[in-house]
Amino acid sequence: MSFRHSRPGSTTAVFILAIAISAAALGAWAEAPAAQTAVKGLPTEKASPPGLPDIGLWMLAADGNVADWLEGPYQGKMLLEPINVIIVDPFATSSEDAVARLLKACGKAGFPQREGHSGGYSALIGDTVLPQFPPGADDSFSDALFAFSNDHGRIFGPVEWKGAFVFTGAFSREGVDVAAKVKHWFQSFDRARDAFSQRLASRSEYQVFSFVPLGNAIMDDDALTT
Repeated sequence: MSFRHSRPGSTTAVFILAIAISAAALGAWAEAPAAQTAVKGLPTEKASPPGLPDIGLWMLAADGNVADWLEGPYQGKMLLEPINVIIVDPFATSSEDAVARLLKACGKAGFPQREGHSGGYSALIGDTVLPQFPPGADDSFSDALFAFSNDHGRIFGPVEWKGAFVFTGAFSREGVDVAAKVKHWFQSFDRARDAFSQRLASRSEYQVFSFVPLGNAIMDDDALTT
C-alpha cells in the first residue's frame, strides 16, 4: 500500500506503503508482478517493484534467517514474517530528516515507540541489510502497551533512492492473555498493516497511494505460511 503526501506550495508526491497482499488481491495488480527467487523463505529473496529499489520480502531475525514470529507455529506451520509496508519520502533533506519526519508521523498516528517487544531485526532494501529502528533493543512502533493486545511493527531504513528516502516495515497484530502472565499469540499481519497505514494517512502528512504486490504471501505450502 502506498502513501501520497502534499505539503503547502508543493506538487503532489508519492509515499508508498507497499504491502504483501492476498492472492485474490494480487490478481488486480498482475500488470506489475514482483521479480523474486523461486524458493520461499530465503533471506535474500527480493521483489523488484516498478519505480522502487529492490525490496527484501522478509523481516530477518538476529541470526540472519527469516523471522518466524519467535518460532510460534500457526495452524501447524512455520509463520514467516513478511515485509508488508513501504514508505517513500521525497521531501526529506537527509536520512536523519527522513527518520525524524517518520517518527513524528508515527506518534501522530498512535504508533509511538514502545518497549516490550522483541528486537534485533533487519531487512533488505536493494543490496543493503538495514537494522530496525527505533534503536531500542526491545522497542517497536505499537498502538498499545505490550501487556495488551496490539498492532505493532518494525521499520527499516532509510535508503536514498533517486532523490527520495525509502523505508520498509513488518507489522503484525498480537493477542495478549494477561491471566497467563502476558502470553502473546499471533493474530494477523493484514490487520496490523491496515491499522498502521490508515491511521498514518488520516492523522499525518503521509497518504495511501497504492498496493504493490511483493509476492510474499504463502498460502499453499505444507510447512510455511504467512
